Amino acid sequence: MKKLIACFLVLLGLSAHSIAATDNPADLVRDTSRQIMDVLKQENGKNTKQIRQQVEALAVPQFDFQRMTALAVGLGWRQASPAQQSALAQQFQTLLVRTYSTTMTRFKSAQIDIQPNVVLGNSGREATVKSAVTLPGNDKGPVSVDYTLYKTAQGWKVFNVSVEGASLVTVYRNQFNQEINKSGVDGLIKMLQDKNAALPAAK
Repeated sequence: MKKLIACFLVLLGLSAHSIAATDNPADLVRDTSRQIMDVLKQENGKNTKQIRQQVEALAVPQFDFQRMTALAVGLGWRQASPAQQSALAQQFQTLLVRTYSTTMTRFKSAQIDIQPNVVLGNSGREATVKSAVTLPGNDKGPVSVDYTLYKTAQGWKVFNVSVEGASLVTVYRNQFNQEINKSGVDGLIKMLQDKNAALPAAK
């Protein structure tokens, strides 16, 4: 999960400027990597409220949290009403942003190598950008990271990250399915609300 956290953060610096500058997913991820590294190095690398606010303001509009949540919830998504789906997406978004923003500055010295060859699928509407992330002090070498994006009317949106073959949405799906089996969709919403209440918000 720590590796997933580190690599999810690489994309938290997405901005409207970078979306407009390129329609190439690999270029987008490469530019974004540089942006987020610059953000993390501000204020002497401290994880301040201002840095978390900046990251959140840049990140949220550029991720398809609805699609991410649907994939993470799995079959339970179909059981959920529109109101429950909305609540799940909002709570999952909050969980991701709060969890990762509190640990993000640990990775301010990461080195990201983006591969130029993009793997397209779903008639060109999906793209997988492959990369290698090297973290300081990691003797095992670079970590393989795949970013999955979907082409929307607003540009490419990120909806999944896989690290060494481990998918972010799959990791959460296992947890979410257990909670749905035990307490239903409302139980999962309550679990997410409780987790979020224990995490600091960017105020």
